[in-house]
Amino acid sequence: GAIGAGIGFIMGFIMYMAVFIYGTMVMRSVMEEKTNRIVEVMVSSVKPFQLMMGKIIGVGGVGLTQVLIWAIMIPLLMTIAQVAMGFDAEQQMKMSQGASSVNPEDTQAMVMAAMAEIGNVNWALILPLFIIYFLGGYFLYSSLFAAVGSAIGDDMGEAQTLTIPIVIPVVLAIYIMIKAVETPTSSLSVFSSIFPLFSPIVMPAILASKPPAWQIITSVIVLIGTSIFFVWLSGRIYRVGILLYGKKGTFKEFAKWIFYKE
Repeated sequence: GAIGAGIGFIMGFIMYMAVFIYGTMVMRSVMEEKTNRIVEVMVSSVKPFQLMMGKIIGVGGVGLTQVLIWAIMIPLLMTIAQVAMGFDAEQQMKMSQGASSVNPEDTQAMVMAAMAEIGNVNWALILPLFIIYFLGGYFLYSSLFAAVGSAIGDDMGEAQTLTIPIVIPVVLAIYIMIKAVETPTSSLSVFSSIFPLFSPIVMPAILASKPPAWQIITSVIVLIGTSIFFVWLSGRIYRVGILLYGKKGTFKEFAKWIFYKE
């Protein structure tokens, strides 16, 4: 249980940081292009939606590359540590004997059991699902950040005001994730693992606890559908806001922009 909770917390925290870091990168990039008037030249060659998706995919590719590096390096480092510990176990026992009241054999057994438990985790299922949730959560939130970036200029104060509704679900998800790691079968954990604004952070955190298949499948389908919807919705806002100067966008304006005709 402790090993599963630890893995879940690490994966959930990685998702939490990825949403903020890469989503903010997309927003700042959109704001910079709008402020420098570069976007006016670019939209003469491509549609605004294509421009937004290119930006999201480009930043997402960088983020996914980092995640894949972590996915390769973490098991590799754990394997190296296990091999090194196996060779140095006798020496470590001699060094710790007499210096601690804890039995060295018990300590070694606990460490080796923890390493074995980590190796027994179903990484073949967890890692692909983690990538799916990373992509789903990234596209969902980064598209919203792109829409916000297109509606404002270079004033970060305005950006903070408009990003509050985006940040609140992410912050709530990290607190729910901490509770879900402790009680992965509770009603709150099950609901949050399916609700698309929470699931990219909550579900990866409880995958090590082996949730039922229906819960995982439902969560993935809902997340993918919601991500597609939010990308489309943000594209409608982006196409208008990216060429609008001298006026700060509001949520009321966003609703109007969605229904503007081409």
